[in-house]
Amino acid sequence: MKVIKKELGKGKEKITIIPISDVHIGDKQTDLKSFKETIDRIKNEPNTYTILNGDLCNVALKNSKSDVYSDELTPMEQVLRVIEFLEPIKDKILVMSNGNHEERIEKETSIDVLYLVAKQLKIEQVYSPSWWYLYLSFGESNKHKPVLYTITGYHGSGSGQTSGAKINRAKKMSQVILADVYLMSHVHEPINAKGVIYVPDYQHKSVVRKEMYYAISNSFVG
Repeated sequence: MKVIKKELGKGKEKITIIPISDVHIGDKQTDLKSFKETIDRIKNEPNTYTILNGDLCNVALKNSKSDVYSDELTPMEQVLRVIEFLEPIKDKILVMSNGNHEERIEKETSIDVLYLVAKQLKIEQVYSPSWWYLYLSFGESNKHKPVLYTITGYHGSGSGQTSGAKINRAKKMSQVILADVYLMSHVHEPINAKGVIYVPDYQHKSVVRKEMYYAISNSFVG
């Protein structure tokens, strides 16, 4: 698990985070128009940021489930297109992580294509090959200190037949580590939910109520 720290400044009282995943550039079914519109929104809105949560490229191989001959672009062309799309928002990327489609290339060749994208964009510090944990601070508390939020996630794996089964996979992350927000992707269906737990307050020898938010990001395919 890679720990990433981002400080956005006290001047930002509110921010928007738009997760991006499952773009599958190279797939004929990818809606590049919607993807470009999302990139433009992140670029043009001063307080809008993104988390890139895997499967930006389709990278079908001869031995993979996807049909290598149905992709519109070669894996190399896909990587170059991803760099082209992300260049205008590289300073607004909070986290960038791998997906199972990029892992195909890594398993076959040891080449981590999204790390190469991150290196080209000079944002290696926010890249994680798998599960990541983000400390995000911005705004100002009543003690004149930035407010700290924690967000964790990974691309995801497996499948579920129902929305409930899919969000339950995201909720399982909270059995491993505590955070404010849990983000998963992979299942191509945007879902969100909220949970509550009580955690110990050692200083006051009591317990406090903590809300946790779970989100599954959208797909740009179909």
